[in-house]
Amino acid sequence: MTEKISDELREKRREWGRAGGQVGGKRRLETMTKAKRTALAYQAGVKGGKPRTIDHERVRELRKQGLKYREIAAKLGISMPSVARILREGNKR
Repeated sequence: MTEKISDELREKRREWGRAGGQVGGKRRLETMTKAKRTALAYQAGVKGGKPRTIDHERVRELRKQGLKYREIAAKLGISMPSVARILREGNKR
């Protein structure tokens, strides 16, 4: 579904996205399907989410040392649900 595009076109699409209601702006995105919006975001290089700020390996190490979820969260400055999610995802891999 995603075609290869040049860096020049990618930058142009980013400019259009910042334009607001102009070509490629909000109005176009509202009338577009979710799949098409996602594909365009990947092509523009803006899809993929925020880079990780939590050290997942550190969470797993602390858990192996016997610390409770609450203690891990306090030590790393993150929430308990984040600790639970990280440990749950680790089990799936």
